[in-house]
Amino acid sequence: MSLDYFGQSTYKEKWNGLDLVYSCDKIVFTGLFAFGRIESMLGWLNQIRTFGVLAPSNVPWGYHLREVRFYEKMSVMSYRNNFVFEFLNEEKEKVSFYFGVGFNTSMGFAETWKVEFNPNKILSNCSAWMRDFLLRLKGCSKVGGLINSIEVSSFDLAIDIPVSRDCVLYEKGNRKHMMFAQTLLNRTDYYGDRKKHGYTKIYNKALEADLDRDLTRLEVTLEIDDFGSVRKYFEGLRILRHGQMKTEDLGTSLKPNDRVFLELLNMHPDYLSRLSYEKRKKFKPYLVDFVQPFELGLKAFNHVAGWTAWFISMNIGGIFGDN
Repeated sequence: MSLDYFGQSTYKEKWNGLDLVYSCDKIVFTGLFAFGRIESMLGWLNQIRTFGVLAPSNVPWGYHLREVRFYEKMSVMSYRNNFVFEFLNEEKEKVSFYFGVGFNTSMGFAETWKVEFNPNKILSNCSAWMRDFLLRLKGCSKVGGLINSIEVSSFDLAIDIPVSRDCVLYEKGNRKHMMFAQTLLNRTDYYGDRKKHGYTKIYNKALEADLDRDLTRLEVTLEIDDFGSVRKYFEGLRILRHGQMKTEDLGTSLKPNDRVFLELLNMHPDYLSRLSYEKRKKFKPYLVDFVQPFELGLKAFNHVAGWTAWFISMNIGGIFGDN
């Protein structure tokens, strides 16, 4: 199999008239060094720290490399040697890649490693460096045979929804919630426990990427790729559609003040989150077309989750045509 940028994790799907884009926004995978190979990997990494930024562009690990940051941690349950490689893409934007070597445990030092990066940014701009890195990582790891230590520990499923930020609501239930907001449009919400399965982030992607169109992004950290088990994290998601409420069909069952409020709600959907339970129940018959429960796409999810497994098997389990 040969695909540009190691294959594409993106999948486009139409849902209720909206063009959604699913992708893998972050992938984290871990492995175990083969006996005596951790020193070889650290030596190569230190060589990059010393000479990588000065390397010519035709050297794979020198391509677009601008900075290598290193820091050490001695605390238990953390990686001891931490490397952050910073690149500059074609648009002169900074993209980074994390690699941890050696895990500190209560029993001592474990010869394991962890890789973390955004494939949408790294693979499309630093593929030459990535190929060289993965080739070396494979050569230093326990791979194949009866022992294959490499696995995907988590990935972030991203869904881009072409609506404004105030049109995306999330019923948190009993989940933890943290919000940072300057306005209704410039707002980021977090649900769940950070770096744990199901952790959810919703923000205005249009503002972040300086786009001239509405775009809201949902990101969910997943540790398993079973569709049935992850659907619950999307059940609280609601998409509001400006101008979709059929206010002309309200009839005479509502008082004039309620009719005015519903028409206002039609133009300002963010007001919906301020309604009391009694008001939402009263207006529910009129909000069926206006408030749309989100449905996670099976084919889209399987594509992104399958890509993470494909990436590991192709590039670590059998790198570049070895299998």
